[in-house]
Amino acid sequence: MAKTLSFTDTSAQTVKIGDTTTSFTLVCGNDNLATDLTNATSITAKLGNASGYLKSVTVDPASLTDPTTGQVTVKFNADLMTNLPAGSYAIEVWVVDSAGTSIYPSDGSTGFNITNNIQSTNGSTITTITFDDFVEAMNKAASTIAKGDKGDKGDTGTVDNVGLTTAPAFVELKTQVNNSAVGTNLITNSNFSSGLDYWGVNSGTNADCKAAVTTDSDGNTCIHITGTGNNCGLYRSPVSFSQNQITTGSVLVKGTGTLWFAGLEGRPYSTFGAISTESYSKVGSTMQSDSSTNSFCIYFNPVNGVVDVYVKLAKLELGSHATDWCLNPTEVLTKSDYAKIKAAIVALGGSLS
Repeated sequence: MAKTLSFTDTSAQTVKIGDTTTSFTLVCGNDNLATDLTNATSITAKLGNASGYLKSVTVDPASLTDPTTGQVTVKFNADLMTNLPAGSYAIEVWVVDSAGTSIYPSDGSTGFNITNNIQSTNGSTITTITFDDFVEAMNKAASTIAKGDKGDKGDTGTVDNVGLTTAPAFVELKTQVNNSAVGTNLITNSNFSSGLDYWGVNSGTNADCKAAVTTDSDGNTCIHITGTGNNCGLYRSPVSFSQNQITTGSVLVKGTGTLWFAGLEGRPYSTFGAISTESYSKVGSTMQSDSSTNSFCIYFNPVNGVVDVYVKLAKLELGSHATDWCLNPTEVLTKSDYAKIKAAIVALGGSLS
């Protein structure tokens, strides 16, 4: 028979960071029929995540209200919650009796979630780091992790830095970082949440282009651009990046007009995407930069003498592929993000100052 582990109908399945009063009630079973735990001599709940085993907590068999129901209550007290960041976790229950050790469930594991409380996230930003800085920090953290967890504790581990940084997975990651920045948006206020701050209006060949901040039916802030001449639109400068790299600019647009380009000013380009008058479509350009800074431009030409378009969610990224829109990292990376990384490393036995 397959051993099963499930939550009772009334049990919580999520706990917030800092909540030390929540309990999970699970039922150990065989083919979902409750197991009699009357003869259990030891019960241990073991927690893990995608990285593997993290920690465990013992449950006194004498504390079971009715052992015949197979119900085990796991209390998420302060000791258990320490160094467990928000995320998805798995739980197993190990029961020892005269017959041996039974592990519930026998197939896979039972999942639960730890979520942030309102104090766990805040808007304070930290400086972004380079790929090499990240590797150095991870090497430092990894070197503090003790060898092995079966038998005597081994000596403090060391990391083969050359082997690590030349491994195919790391080489591929570094290539992605260098060539495409993994979709990083290089411009700030790309969603126009601060209106036209840092943006300028290009008046176009007829010097009548206008741009107004508004809100569309999706609730997004967007810019309404109108005019009659060529090159009507917006520009954002300066934008910094490594010299001579391939870049892709994109923006969501709807209305009347044709895209001249959405990308770096004065550079040869290839455009993609067509403008719909009814719904937003992604349009943009791919081009190679020529210096460490350039203006990022979103320019349109008229259709039947008219430019009347709405634009939102602009993006400039390294590489030749337009990925989904996201904020610039300096606008979203918080101290709590760093705290989560640190907590995860500490949970694995390392440290990160």
